[in-house]
Parts: sequence; C-alpha cells; structure tokens
Amino acid sequence: MRIITELKEILYTKGLTLKFVAQELGNRLNKTYTLANLSNKLRNETITYREMKIIAEIIGCSLELK
Repeated sequence: MRIITELKEILYTKGLTLKFVAQELGNRLNKTYTLANLSNKLRNETITYREMKIIAEIIGCSLELK
C-alpha cells in the first residue's frame, strides 16, 4: 500500500486532516510545510524517515519498518 493511502486512512479514522499534520510538522521542524508540499512528498514517496517519525508522533501512532 502506498504511504499516502495508508496515512489518509489512519487520519480519517482519527478525525484528523493532512492539513493539520502539515501545520504540526512545520511547527515541530521549524519549517514551512504546506498541504501541497506534504501531499507531493507522500505521493512521490520522497518523505524522509525523520518526517514520518514526527508524523507518527503527531497522529499518535508508532512507525513500523518492513
């Protein structure tokens, strides 16, 4: 399953939005993250491990590498 699809499913079940995740990620990394920027990183699968680890913390999940 693609990263973006899996993340969107988790966000839907938790009542969160990708826009909220982008804002929180930007706050934690002290960078500007837009919804479009984050969506592109997820769709192209160019998101870093560090970013995914922080996203997991934001949404209250653990990150599992396979």
